[in-house]
Amino acid sequence: MIRKRYKFLAALLLGVAALGSAQADTYPSRPIKVVSPFPAGGATDVLTRVLAERMAKTLGQPMIVENKAGAGTSIGAAFVSREQPDGYTILMATNSTLVTNRYLYKELPYDPDGFSPIGMVGIGPLVLLSSPKRPFNSTQDIVAYAKQNPGKLTFATFGAGTSSHLAGELFKERAGIDILHVPFKGATQALPALISGDVDLFFDMVATGMPQAEAGKVKVFGITSATRLATEPNLATLAEQGYPAFDMTAWFSFVAPKGTPAPVLDKLQMALTETLKDEAVRKRLLDMGIDPRSGTAAELDKQVKTEQPIVSQLIKHANIVLQ
Repeated sequence: MIRKRYKFLAALLLGVAALGSAQADTYPSRPIKVVSPFPAGGATDVLTRVLAERMAKTLGQPMIVENKAGAGTSIGAAFVSREQPDGYTILMATNSTLVTNRYLYKELPYDPDGFSPIGMVGIGPLVLLSSPKRPFNSTQDIVAYAKQNPGKLTFATFGAGTSSHLAGELFKERAGIDILHVPFKGATQALPALISGDVDLFFDMVATGMPQAEAGKVKVFGITSATRLATEPNLATLAEQGYPAFDMTAWFSFVAPKGTPAPVLDKLQMALTETLKDEAVRKRLLDMGIDPRSGTAAELDKQVKTEQPIVSQLIKHANIVLQ
């Protein structure tokens, strides 16, 4: 009886392996849905569409971007986590999705560890912007005003727990100031509020923030990475301006529902790697202020593990808890 049971299990495992291999042989045979957890038109959404268009050429099937914004990427992440693990629905995941949210929320509608990694896409710093209606001419002006008027200044973000939010919290900590967080669903909502003067400050992505600064619609005072951005060499880092060890960036990756067959993940990862080697795509990312990465799952795993203790400590220090 035991021997028969082992034979049955072995046959079952072989059948599952054969099925996975068959899926990989025909994959993809129809369009792939790519969920962007931010509103259409924002920097992350633009990045997602640039990558999806090029990856589709390698995979031979359309990649259709669908926006499911809100709750610090949780809405989009929860949607993808419930989809079939067949490679036909994938997620543009950020550091909020895979790292920050696990420390922010008492309960999440998804498991941050409940995805199969496809690969790391890129890393991008943010820029500190202010409303043109404020008389600030430097970061020091902002800090001086905030110290004289605690709790009066507001800073907009992409949403609670996003890289924009963490950059604001880190700025508060490093500068020793009290400014009020005002979350939005993305840059497409936050920027108009900043331009109109409804909020005072905003840590935005380079791709959406710098064009507004160059047009004179907002003021820009610094960048959040440890080093200056190659495409914006005259923009000083906040660390250079007297706020030591200031290094808070946004990063981007692709993941799939947990249990997606390895051969399918391999095809997606191969398409991503080829895309990130494409000179036209690389230039587009660099112009957006995003440093292209390897496209591998190993780099994504390393990024997640490296960032977890740093983010956990910052959130505890800032005493951020979301329902």
